Amino acid sequence: MEESGDRTRCRMVREITSRILHKHYCENNVEAIVSTFSDTFSWIGAAEHEYAVGGDRVRGIFRQFAGKVPKCNISDEHYDVLELAEDVYLCSGMFYVATDPGTGIFLRVHQRITILFRWEGESPRCCHIHISNPYTEMNDKDVGFPTQMARESRKYVQEEVRTKTMALEKQARLLERKSYEDSLTGIYNRSKFNQIRNASFKGPLGVAFFDLNGLKQVNDLYGHAAGDELIRKTVQCIDGFFRNKCYRIGGDEIIVADDSSDEATFRRNVELARRCIERTRGSVSIGISWRDEACFNEQFHEADRAMYDEKKRFYRLKEHDRRRG
Repeated sequence: MEESGDRTRCRMVREITSRILHKHYCENNVEAIVSTFSDTFSWIGAAEHEYAVGGDRVRGIFRQFAGKVPKCNISDEHYDVLELAEDVYLCSGMFYVATDPGTGIFLRVHQRITILFRWEGESPRCCHIHISNPYTEMNDKDVGFPTQMARESRKYVQEEVRTKTMALEKQARLLERKSYEDSLTGIYNRSKFNQIRNASFKGPLGVAFFDLNGLKQVNDLYGHAAGDELIRKTVQCIDGFFRNKCYRIGGDEIIVADDSSDEATFRRNVELARRCIERTRGSVSIGISWRDEACFNEQFHEADRAMYDEKKRFYRLKEHDRRRG
């Protein structure tokens, strides 16, 4: 950035130049732009026919732009200000302007601008604008076609496509995760469980069926919010020992399918999960099935029967009798 002359005035000139461009490209606010014009005014626009002299005439032309300029974004602004004579300042600069993706138009170009300001009273008034808009710009390496501009626009389109693709992929991953995730506990849901039931497990497999004891009583005495909290705490204990291997298939029914542990580790982790649950003042009935050669559906039913046998023993105890008021 280069300056000559009063620093405060130079700063004001840069700010007004940037504001004019943003009002034109980003907001299409014509009245805000023409309010800066002096009555003595000349304008050279981007197209070959865009040339006019006189404040009223140029204001009339600019007012025709209302609603015609697609929303754009401006970046990489750089302006230099020179004091040419007393109260006369020249601002020249460069910037990138790119159509906003929401317009459905994809164009990004490097523009240059020159604006002349004259102080009238206490404020600067714009008395000349020359904008070099390279829609037809040819650089030294171009032969017969503005190749560089075409490449810049293509690059912009590719960047926008990548950005949109990444956003869509992220959304797709989120939707997929949500479709398999239990909203209450964060572990896999029944849909994911049904998917693994049809999968072919090979080698050793441990299946554990966890079912909360006394959930109905908690719901009846303290409300369903308390029951939900009990389920969450129980799942946290189980998931702590069987990460990404847990499935909530019903209100208080949790299945574990572990095909990466040996039998001793699997059984030990089941008991550690039980102790964790008991420390939170919860109680579960658990059924286990282990096989060196997996057969998931048979093991699921084995674990289910074993869990219900344990639950029957639990409720046979007088202090756990569900019939007691």
